[in-house]
Amino acid sequence: MVAPIPGSILGAGAASAEGQVPRREVFSGVETGSNYTTVYAGCGYAFGKGFDAPGWRVRAVGAWGAYHYDGALSEGSDYRSTTFNGQVAFLAAQVGYQFNQGRTIAKAFIGMEAVDQAVRPFDPSNSVQGTELGLRLTLETWTDISDRWFLSADGAYGTAFQEYWQLTRIGYRLGSILSVGVEGGVLGNQEYDAARGGGFVRGKFNDLEATVSGGFTGDYLLGDPSGYASVSVYRRF
Repeated sequence: MVAPIPGSILGAGAASAEGQVPRREVFSGVETGSNYTTVYAGCGYAFGKGFDAPGWRVRAVGAWGAYHYDGALSEGSDYRSTTFNGQVAFLAAQVGYQFNQGRTIAKAFIGMEAVDQAVRPFDPSNSVQGTELGLRLTLETWTDISDRWFLSADGAYGTAFQEYWQLTRIGYRLGSILSVGVEGGVLGNQEYDAARGGGFVRGKFNDLEATVSGGFTGDYLLGDPSGYASVSVYRRF
């Protein structure tokens, strides 16, 4: 088990103050479960006519996480039950392009990532340890199905430790401020695979957007599903 690395932040489309063309974005968040906690922050810039129009973008994001899992260490001919404690640090810089087609927005990003995984005590059976550089690919899509309903489907893949992440959300706007919906997805790397499902509530306050989500997740290292909860904020200006 490792702390999830943030995959995407598209689920946000806060409007800027009237008369301003939004070109900059900042975002941050935290996610926690029964055996991990991850915090992240990032920023981006849109060239051309800003975030509301097709064009080139750049983005940088960093994250830190702590996690633990149960395993065993060899002691001669015997094995001793051991709790392993890990930390992950992540940094990525990407360039991308936004496509607009009717009610659908799609963003494709490519860039470099650096990931450091430290596990104490050292786990000889876990290949997700050490520092790796890799290529990172991200795809984010948003579709307004109607004036009330929307669909987002985002995904990311990094060659450092073969990390992947995907999340789909279907939401309903209760009004001009609040939206609610359900979410589900998969995530993992070369050592584990997990799935999750839950719900979310999003609030849109002028140029600031906040999302709270939670549900259940599980992978092959956990005997029973675990709960998770996350909070994220997004602003563009």
